[in-house]
Amino acid sequence: MHFVSGGAFQGKRKWVNAYYSLTHTPHIWHCAYERPLPPPHDEKTASVVVLEGIEQWIRERFLPYTDEQKKAMMSYVHAWEQWEKEGERTVVWIGCDIGQGIVPIEAHERAWRDAVGWSYQQLARICSRVDYVWCGINEQIK
Repeated sequence: MHFVSGGAFQGKRKWVNAYYSLTHTPHIWHCAYERPLPPPHDEKTASVVVLEGIEQWIRERFLPYTDEQKKAMMSYVHAWEQWEKEGERTVVWIGCDIGQGIVPIEAHERAWRDAVGWSYQQLARICSRVDYVWCGINEQIK
């Protein structure tokens, strides 16, 4: 699995498209900004699955971020990890870095930010590659 993070509108989507040559590679792109992220399925034609908008998905699906919610989130991640291992596949997680800047005043916004930070740490630990994209340029950090 591959985790790509970076600030908003910093070129993560464009970089992933170029890195995986998605114009020439069978792929599926799921965007949590448009609809909820789906569970793994038996898609056999895609060699790359991109799950974009992790921070949005966490906000909609896993708040409040209780221990049960953390387990549910990790179960989802591990299901995709298993799907990837079943064939010549790659799962790419794209998440916006929302931990920079001023700490939000609203308690629920701080809770969301904390949940995203914890989740990104778990993804970075599990994924075999982690990149940070800034100004359209990646830095491989794992």
